[in-house]
This record gives sequence, structure tokens and C-alpha cells, in this order.
Amino acid sequence: MHKILFIIFCLLSFSVRAEKEINANIKAIVGVIVDASDGNPLPGATIWIEGSTIGAVTNSSGEFKLIIREEILPILNISFIGYTPKKYKLELNNQENIVISLSVARNSLEEVVVTGTRTFKPLKDVPVLTRVISPQDIKRINPMDIQTLLEYEVPGLQFGRAHGSNLPAITFQGVDGAYVLFLLNGERMAGEGSSNNIDFTRINIDEIERIEVVRGAMSTLYGSSAMGGVINIITKNADRPFVARLNSRYNSYGAHKQSMSIGTRKNRFSALSSLGYRTEDAYNVVDNDGGIASMAGYEIWNFSQRIGYSFTDKLKAEIDGSYYRNGQLELNQSAKKQEVFVGYTVNPHLKWFVKEENFINISYLLDNYVKKLEYKTIDSDKIYDDLKHTMRIEYVGVFAEKHTLTVGAELNTEKLLHYRLQDSGYRKTQNYVVFLQEDWKVSDDFNVVAGVRVDCHSDFGENPSPKLSLMYRLGNFTFRGGYAMGFRLPSLRERFEEYDMGGLGAFTIHGNDNLITEKSHQGSLSAELTKGIFNLSASTYYNRFFDKIAMRLLNDGTSDQQYFNADHATTAGLDLTAQMRLDFGLTMKTSYSFVKDYEESEGYNTSSVRPHSMTFNVLYTRKIGKVRTNAALNGRWISGVDAWFKDDEFEKTSYNSRTICSINLSGQFPRGFNLGFQIDNLFDFEDKKISSDASLTPERGISFSGTLGINISELFKL
Repeated sequence: MHKILFIIFCLLSFSVRAEKEINANIKAIVGVIVDASDGNPLPGATIWIEGSTIGAVTNSSGEFKLIIREEILPILNISFIGYTPKKYKLELNNQENIVISLSVARNSLEEVVVTGTRTFKPLKDVPVLTRVISPQDIKRINPMDIQTLLEYEVPGLQFGRAHGSNLPAITFQGVDGAYVLFLLNGERMAGEGSSNNIDFTRINIDEIERIEVVRGAMSTLYGSSAMGGVINIITKNADRPFVARLNSRYNSYGAHKQSMSIGTRKNRFSALSSLGYRTEDAYNVVDNDGGIASMAGYEIWNFSQRIGYSFTDKLKAEIDGSYYRNGQLELNQSAKKQEVFVGYTVNPHLKWFVKEENFINISYLLDNYVKKLEYKTIDSDKIYDDLKHTMRIEYVGVFAEKHTLTVGAELNTEKLLHYRLQDSGYRKTQNYVVFLQEDWKVSDDFNVVAGVRVDCHSDFGENPSPKLSLMYRLGNFTFRGGYAMGFRLPSLRERFEEYDMGGLGAFTIHGNDNLITEKSHQGSLSAELTKGIFNLSASTYYNRFFDKIAMRLLNDGTSDQQYFNADHATTAGLDLTAQMRLDFGLTMKTSYSFVKDYEESEGYNTSSVRPHSMTFNVLYTRKIGKVRTNAALNGRWISGVDAWFKDDEFEKTSYNSRTICSINLSGQFPRGFNLGFQIDNLFDFEDKKISSDASLTPERGISFSGTLGINISELFKL
């Protein structure tokens, strides 16, 4: 840590001194961003000076102001949600009263993404297969939590319940949470909400700007736990000179949430503070067979703080911090203890432009996640403590306008206390990482991304993971293909667990310190057609896992189980997506996913992954007077499945399909008022065997929600 801080201090001292030594006048760039179709101003548009840390956002009148050096004639990068990004070259005598117009995007491929390569690129130019959940998508669904959002937007992804805890557990393209890497603003998250899953309630839906989903282990920049894909959650930043928002939501089951944010982005300084509260009581769901699924409630507080400052035109520092507390609520409110989850993060990072298209990123993350039991009469008892430190330095440089080189190093340290481990002490691991990636723009229509990452773990040694992705554009068609070798290190829990399941002595789960690293090989191919307002894509993938970690019965006459490296497993699938955005305000989107998952045990396929799933969304937007109205129908369908389980002998259980739909009606009124009304589970779907099917989250039945949002910046025209 002290080495990273020393490097940051040296860079700050050098750059500030260099800034003072330059004897140059400064000059203001003043202008307005407007809609190309009607000339109306666009408040909240972002303007950045290319190759620098200087940027601004437009106020309620679409106006912006940038401070630069007089001798520089920079290129401005302008972007706004739902519009095609634009570059604007300044002229010598034209730096004031600039009018820049943006055109409405005809499809979503103009959106800029960062996850697959850590560099900003339009979605249409990314060789790594990526999907974006945009701010418009989030508004269209208006979800209570991130689980609902992802299920409506990403086919092949579903949330179930972890055995024993009933906390959310994810499967994606046939693999569970151990193989899906969740990032928050590009950084790994500490903690285990349930078996092999992060605590999804740490993420406040009101703070999310967008989500980028990278399918498969196709990115060089992420290692262990990224074999199935990367889901990068990117939070909001201050987007105006003055920002203040209030949001509230209530539903018919008594669940509600409130959030507020306040901040600023002006000249070289930006800051945003966010506070959120949400709660829902515990409940039981009774299925058609009379079985009962019990779900815990929650009372959650989230707070986050982001501060940024550009010390010079080339050097910017930011620091993010967050605090989270979740007190679980049970049906028996008279219980003498309560399970509480607490987490906090500190994340300073620095960006330094060595020259226009060459920069260095330095970051440090401290993430601490704790579970404890709080008693009414005695002090709390800490039962889980995960402390992670991540230090990273990377260099990104563009050479000959065609080669983008990314090279970097990481140090990841984890210190874990877990109530399921063999002893009550902390265990510590370290992982040293180096990575190298070349993004080669062979031509305007052909792009290659190749790289290798090497993880050197304190217990498992070196693990290389090479990647290769290709993209070729032919007329209206875009073709992508790639190969990736991935790996997953055995977790501390899988190695050292010693846990009496249920606490009744029925059986014990044993860890295994002789586990070896899982390996995987993945190939993917995709084709995409884009023609005006229409976009259609098809992609297929194949995963081959070696030495996959699973559990089996011990041959000692008991019901005890132990982790072991199982036989090989395969997962293959097909994804189809179609979208059409019509000029009169109608957008239609549908996605289909097929997953063929095979996990053999004694000749039986023990996988319970649903093979077919689909999402469908229809949005109609119309302006009536001064009110912009939105009506959205969102739906998701998953097929049934026959699953084999072994008790004394193998038995087959059949689970039915499910279809869930929601209607979301909203209006954006003058002066920053937003009203919404939502019907969830529109057709009052009820599961038949939800008590025994942990692969899905129980549906309570039809529910109604009302939302209110107030944008104080608009209210007072700031």
C-alpha cells in the first residue's frame, strides 16, 4: 500500500510543479449542445477534451464551459444518452458561443463500453461480445433490485436460492456464481452472500448508471472467477453543475425504498453523495403442492461518496467510498438474535495522461465485508469477515493509430474468517498478476484483440490464461469469434470447510486441501446484422471444464460430503437478440437463450439448469404537451426441466416453466417531477413446486408499485 501511495504522491508533485512552470494564458470554451431535429437544448450532455482530464456537463439550458490553455486547439468528445456521440474540432477563432447538435441514435450500437478492454469504445467496434443495460433500460423496467433488472434483461441468467440460507444465488449460461465475476466500477467485490455468490443487496439500484455484461472468459483483464462471464456495474457520477435527486417507491406488499443524492460537477471538481434505505418483511410462499418456501426480509442502508479533482489538464484523482448495512428480518420477530451484514469500501484511483493517447491508471481498493450475529442481551458475534486489498497499475498507449497496448500488474490480498472453516482463525492468500493485451485495428472493418494474463497465487503457483478475439465487418454484418482459456482457483471454503450442516449432526461437509485448479477452454462465434433501426444478433459458445470442483459422499458409511475435482463437464449454448427502434417512439426487443449443460454422475445428468429462456420488452414513448409519457411491457420466460438427484438412489423431479410479466407506466413532468405506476407478475403466476426448487426465487403473486422522483436541478432550473 505504501508503495502505491508513494507513486501517487510523486506523480502529483511532478504534475503540479510542471503546471506551475508553464507560462500560458487560459481561455474559456463556451457553447451549447442541442438536439439536431428540433434545436432544443440537451441538459446533462457530457463534453470531454480528448487526451485530457478536463470535462464538463451541460446545465438545464444545454450550456457548458471548459477552461483550457490558449495555444491548444483540442478535439471535444460529446455524448448524451440515446444520441450518437460526436467529435468536434475547435477552430482558432471559434471557441465561444459554439453550437453543437447531436442526432438521436437509431440503435444501441453507438453506446460506449469499457469492460472488455478497459478502454472506451463504441459497442459496434468491440471484438469482445458485450451487452449493455442502459439507463433507458433501467427506467423501462423500474426494478426494485438488481436481481429483477438482470432477469428481465439477460436471458440465460436466473436467480435462485442458496441451500440453507435462502439468499440469492445466480446461474448464468449454465454455470453458477463461482464462475461469474461481478465488478463494481471495474473492481472486484469482497464477501459471500451465499454459497459462491456475492451479496447482491450491497448494490443499490438507484445508484446504477449502466451495466456491461461480457459473456464468457474472453477478457484478458480478469482472471479467476471470470470463466462464465463478467458483469460490471457502473454507478452514477455527478452529471451537472448542481445535482440533487429524491426517489421513493412503495408496493402493495409493504416493501419500500427511498434514496437521495446531491453533488456537483464544475470546472476541475466533482462530487456526488448518495444515501438509500429499503426494507421488506419476511414472508412465506405456499406452492400448489402445499410446500412452503420461507424468504427472509431485510432492512438496508447504503451510503456512497465520490470525489474527483483534476490537478492539471493531464492528471486527475478520484476517491470512492461506500458503507452498507443489512439487518435480516425473520418471520419470528421475537428471536433473540439477528443476522447482520456490513460492508465498506475505500477506492482511490489516479489517471495521468503521459501524452494525448497514452495514460497510466493507478488504483487501490480496500473492501471489507462482515457477517455477524447481533444479540439483544450480549455483544455481537462476528461469524464471517472477508477483507480484500487490490492494488493495480496499468499503462494504455495508442501507437500508429492502429495499436492499443495495455500492460499492467495487480496484487490481490484476501484475509478470511469463516464460521464454516476448520478453525476460528483468519486465513490469508495473495495473488500476483501481470497482463498484456494488444488491440490491433487492422483496418476499419477488421479488429483483433489478443492477450495473456498470468496469475501467480501464493498456494497454487502460476496460472496463465491466453485470449484471442476477432471482429470483421462486412457491409451491414459484423462477425465476432474468440477463444479463451480460463481457470478457477479453489476457494478457502472449498479447501478448509468443516461444517455440521443444520447443526444437528446429520452430516458434515468437509473441505479438501488437495484440490487443484479448475481449467476451462471456451470458444464463441457470433453474427450481427444492423440495418437502420433494426438489429439482429446470434451467438454460440462452447465451454469445456476440466477438474471441475463438486461435492460427493464419503465412502465411510455416513452421509458426510467432501469437495473433490470431478469429472469433466461441458456447457454449450445459443443466444439470439433482436431489436427495432421505430421513429414514432416504439422500441421492441427480444432475446432468447438456449443452454445445454451436462454434469454426469454415475451416468445421470444432475444439472438442473433450465435449457430455454427468453426476455421480451416493448416500450412506447410519446410527448403529450409538456409531459413525456412511457408505457412498457416487460416479460421473461424460462422452460421446465427434468433434474436427477440422488438420495439413496437416483430419482427424477420435473419442474414446470414460468412466465412473469410487468407493466410500467411513467410520466416525466415539467420542473423535474417523475411519476410511475407498475404492476408486477401481471398474470399472478404461482409456482407448483417452489418449496423444493431452489433454482428460482419464489413469486408472491401480483403486486402494485408507485414511484415518485424529483430532480431538484430541474425544479429550480439549475
